[in-house]
Amino acid sequence: TRQETVSMLPPVAMNVQPHHKVLDMCAAPGSKTSQILETLATKTTNGEEPKGFIVANDSDSKRAYMLVHQLRRLNSPAIFV
Repeated sequence: TRQETVSMLPPVAMNVQPHHKVLDMCAAPGSKTSQILETLATKTTNGEEPKGFIVANDSDSKRAYMLVHQLRRLNSPAIFV
């Protein structure tokens, strides 16, 4: 997805690992959430499936609608909106 460089920094700074559980309360429009999901979906070093997930939400209903639309394209079992 398309986002400013400064928006890419929080997921990197969080150092998310495949076993983490992440709560994103300002998730819309979904770029950072998608970036975090990529990290969560990475297989562990011993080849096991990742056990982590992300719960994404936004207080603005219009933005939350866009969030659902964007994340639906990813079709991941590790995300809850």
